Amino acid sequence: MEKQHAGPVLGATWQAGRRGKCLPCAQEKPRFVIPPNKLESYRSYMKDHALICMFVRVWLSERDLTRWIQQKWLPFTHIKLKLGVKGFFTVIFSNLQDKERAFENGPYFYYNAGLFMRYWEECYNLDKEKNLLSPVCVRLFGLPMDFSDSEILEGIGNTIGSFVKIAKTMKKGRYTLYARICVYMNIVNPILDSVELEYHEEVWQQNLDYEHIPFRFCKFHEYGHLVKEFPITMEEEERKSK
Repeated sequence: MEKQHAGPVLGATWQAGRRGKCLPCAQEKPRFVIPPNKLESYRSYMKDHALICMFVRVWLSERDLTRWIQQKWLPFTHIKLKLGVKGFFTVIFSNLQDKERAFENGPYFYYNAGLFMRYWEECYNLDKEKNLLSPVCVRLFGLPMDFSDSEILEGIGNTIGSFVKIAKTMKKGRYTLYARICVYMNIVNPILDSVELEYHEEVWQQNLDYEHIPFRFCKFHEYGHLVKEFPITMEEEERKSK
């Protein structure tokens, strides 16, 4: 008497029938309700202490990122890293001064790769980020005092990029040498050297000075020049030095 193997035969028949076909999509959409106030303290802390970052076209390991941060940002206290998708990573600062200092002293580079940075946001979708911007502090030397209004400064920031904030010295009224604003900019594109401010029939040309950007960047106003001048890898750097 032959033994019957109903289980395997049934499974093979089902697989043969489904081969090349997609499984049906369920119509129902189940929902999990997160308990109230579950995320409030976490979100509040992250908004104050965290930055979202990514080196453009370069994915670094946690060890390399930690070493780079320690060398470039020189934090006074402990920092924590959380790695995300597609090279994104979140830096969580224990010290708020470390965070603001790192944010305002850019832009930063890892060889020819610019660093995208932004303040932490709740429900921020990293997969949908297309414009990889970097915060850049811009000095407005010679800006007339009557143009130092916060609304005008914000307008200047949105004209050259995406306005982030006015420097703390400006907020406290300590306008001495120049106005200073922080702007999100795409550092891969050419940068502007000036912007025109129009009021009625008056037109004022305001020169722009970008903090912590190499002289060649300021002179030629394009990120591509840095790529030509600076090596991409350690091997290329050693080869050029010979």
